Amino acid sequence: MNKMETTWITGATGLLGRAILEDFSTAYKGRFVGTGFSRASGKVEKLNLLDKAGVEAFFERNQPKFVIHSAAERKPDVSEKDPSATWALNVDVTEHLAKLCHKNGSWLLYISTDYVFDGTAPPYQPGDDTNPLNYYGKSKLAGEEVIQKVFDNFAILRVPILYGEIQHLAESAVTSVVLDLKGSLPSRQDNWAIRYPTHVGDVALICRQMVEQRSADEGFRGVFHWSGNEPYTKHQMACVMAPIMGINCEDITADPKPAKGTPRPQDCCLESTLLESLAFGRQRSFPDAIEDILKRTNLKNQSS
Repeated sequence: MNKMETTWITGATGLLGRAILEDFSTAYKGRFVGTGFSRASGKVEKLNLLDKAGVEAFFERNQPKFVIHSAAERKPDVSEKDPSATWALNVDVTEHLAKLCHKNGSWLLYISTDYVFDGTAPPYQPGDDTNPLNYYGKSKLAGEEVIQKVFDNFAILRVPILYGEIQHLAESAVTSVVLDLKGSLPSRQDNWAIRYPTHVGDVALICRQMVEQRSADEGFRGVFHWSGNEPYTKHQMACVMAPIMGINCEDITADPKPAKGTPRPQDCCLESTLLESLAFGRQRSFPDAIEDILKRTNLKNQSS
């Protein structure tokens, strides 16, 4: 890889962005830069992606050859309550980055979601029909669509529910379950929707491998999927995490009905064979990984 080639990672202070930054710090041969906003510090440069002039100045200053766009409003409930802010970040910002990449000959890797599907016909291949059920999924699909309208020098990587090294329990929908269990027992957890918890470190590896592949092959582009390969409902995840916290799984009730509120698909299993055929990635064990994460998290002092 040409050492002068720069990769820009947006959202580098988020759950996934931090993992990408860490992976690049240990294994990437080229130059890279991470940006964030509200939590930016240290090696992460502060940049408001909604500030078009600031983004354009940053682009001109750094001349990134590759852009990994991981910044997003990713919480479905927040998206439903504040659709305009969600659209601004998930769609308008994405369109602006795509136009800058097109203008400068840069490659864009856009992180999307399994929620672009309605969950009625899994497993899903990258080319399958989309039909998002909630505003978050609709905004991420719109982000995919604006990129494809602008140019073709891109890759879209759809991923499912993510977990990893957290700064607080609410940072991941997976570890948010721990907050429920800590709040009161008995607890009632969704046993209807099937999820595929995926470690952000595994996604970070995929992102780096995709950048390296694109550096070696200018024809590498398109829509891809990556996912953990172990299915869990939230109730099942809770029963994996409960013993680590000294909680009896019998105190957790399995709710067989869809959760109220923001609609969510039942099963959006993503087919990852396209990237697997390139010998990309890894899929670590959820029970082993989540135990390691929770044991290194100070649960006693975490209420959010």
